[in-house]
Amino acid sequence: MWSPGVKLGVKPGSWSHRNEWFGPVLAIMHAPDFETAIDWQNATDFGLTAGVHALDEKECELWISRIEAGNLYVNRGTTGAVVNRQPFGGWKRSSVGPTSKAGGANYLNNLRNWDSLTDLSELIESSSHWWDAIGSKAIDASGLLVERNYQLYKISHRTYVVRIDESTSLDAINYIHWVGEKTGSTIEFSTERENIRVAHAIVESVSDLAARLVSPEKVRWLSNELLPASVLLNKGISADTRPIAARGDVELPRWVLEQSVSITNHRYGNVGAGPRPRITME
Repeated sequence: MWSPGVKLGVKPGSWSHRNEWFGPVLAIMHAPDFETAIDWQNATDFGLTAGVHALDEKECELWISRIEAGNLYVNRGTTGAVVNRQPFGGWKRSSVGPTSKAGGANYLNNLRNWDSLTDLSELIESSSHWWDAIGSKAIDASGLLVERNYQLYKISHRTYVVRIDESTSLDAINYIHWVGEKTGSTIEFSTERENIRVAHAIVESVSDLAARLVSPEKVRWLSNELLPASVLLNKGISADTRPIAARGDVELPRWVLEQSVSITNHRYGNVGAGPRPRITME
C-alpha cells in the first residue's frame, strides 16, 4: 500500500512505470536524455493523454512527432479537453473497438449504418479528396490566439491485419491496396485458404490468426467467419467488422489514427512568446 505522495527512482519496465495509479501517487523516472524519455513514455500499453513542458522548440517538435497517444498537450495541463477544440480519445489499449474521438468530426459517423461499397472509382475519388483536403493536414479550427489546437491523422507504424474469405469483393480488396499506397500504411491480408486475388495473403485458420496476433493497431474483419472477439479483446486488439463504406470521408478515417495536439501560445500572458513548434505530417 502506498500513501499519497511522490515515488522516486522508478525503473523502466517496473509496475509503477507500466501501470496507472488510481490515487494521488506520482511515479518519477530519471531519463539520461530526451529521446530515452520519449521511449519510456511510449512503453506503456495505453495511449490516451500525454504532455510535455519544454522551452526548446526542437524538443517539442520531436516529442509531438513521436509520442503514441491520442491527445497531446504542450506546455499546459493535460486535463480539461474541450469538445471540438480537443476531440478526446486514445490509441493502443486506450481505444477499444471501431470508434472515433468523442467531440470530433468523425464521432457521429459511428452511430449510424452507411451504404456499402458499390462503385470503386467513386470511393477512391472521394477518399482521395478527403485525404488531400483533411487527412494529410494538421488543421487548427479553434481560432484562438493564446492556444493552438491541431486536429490531425497519423499513420500507424503497426500492421493492419485484414481477414478475408470468398465473400470479400475484389473491389474491397483493391480499395484496401489503394489505402496502403495512398497513406503508406502496412496492411496484411489473412485468409483460410489461398486467394488468387491476393498474392501475398497469409493462409491460416482463425484460431492460428488469433494466437499469433500481438500488437496490430486494428483488425479489419471482412470475412463471414466468426470473429474471435474475446481472444482479441484480451490481447488489447480492436476489431472492426463493418463492411467497406461507399463514402471516402467515412471509410478512409477508419484506417488512420486521430490525434489532437494542444499547444500553449503564450508565456506568462505574453501572446506569441515561448516555443512555437511546428506540426509536421509524416
